[in-house]
Amino acid sequence: MNTYGLVRVSTLSQKDNTSLEFQTKRIKDYCSVYDLPLKGIISETESGGKNVDERTGLLELKELIKSDECKTIVVTKVDRLGRSLLQGLLFLKECEEHNVRVICIENGIDTDNPQSKLITNILFSIAENEKSTILGRLSDGRLKRFEENKKPYGALSFGYVKNNKGEIVINKIESDIVQYIYKRYNTLRKMKHLTKTKRTQKLLKSLKVRGYKFRGKEFKWWNIKDILSNPFYCGVLNWKEQSTKHAYDTIVSKRMFNQINLTN
Repeated sequence: MNTYGLVRVSTLSQKDNTSLEFQTKRIKDYCSVYDLPLKGIISETESGGKNVDERTGLLELKELIKSDECKTIVVTKVDRLGRSLLQGLLFLKECEEHNVRVICIENGIDTDNPQSKLITNILFSIAENEKSTILGRLSDGRLKRFEENKKPYGALSFGYVKNNKGEIVINKIESDIVQYIYKRYNTLRKMKHLTKTKRTQKLLKSLKVRGYKFRGKEFKWWNIKDILSNPFYCGVLNWKEQSTKHAYDTIVSKRMFNQINLTN
């Protein structure tokens, strides 16, 4: 039964008992003592903050599991499987469903051992409770920000940026592009012979001629659609089916926004 090890650090600068070398040695020693046929060790130096499905090491392991080439996984700790206990346990459960044995050396977990299943179930319950508590705190914090007319969370709209104090302010270059998009489209919509598709195509061509980019790339039709339909530009903040006037500077007037969206 082929055995694979997984070692991971969030950054190349991590040292001591979390280093790749330390983890690799622990896994090799363990496999030697318990006579496990170690086929290879998969190494990651990227952040566990990535989604589980984006991590190259776990992706490689999943492919080995699917092809039935990996029947045992060895890690030093369960948190090597994810950035949190819950994330690691979720992957561990996924392995169990595929009859893949998982050994977490320092946690004393071996999914072939019935006692380990009891431990993982307890840990999973604790992690789930921790997740619920964190989500509750996040929700309370986001509600407070919304009530203060501030953006609760999420990516910033094109045209805005955070300054060195973490405050949302207007990005002058991008906001000029947003204003041009609204003005140009407002002119094009008055040309009744043009379909929506033709208007967008003409606008995209105008943006290209002027050298305007969307975060370093050529504008696409969906960028135009998102910008023209985004009420944040005229001062409206939407969150969980609620609307309020936000506390930031606006880029277009409500009159311009409504003209385009009521007739678009």
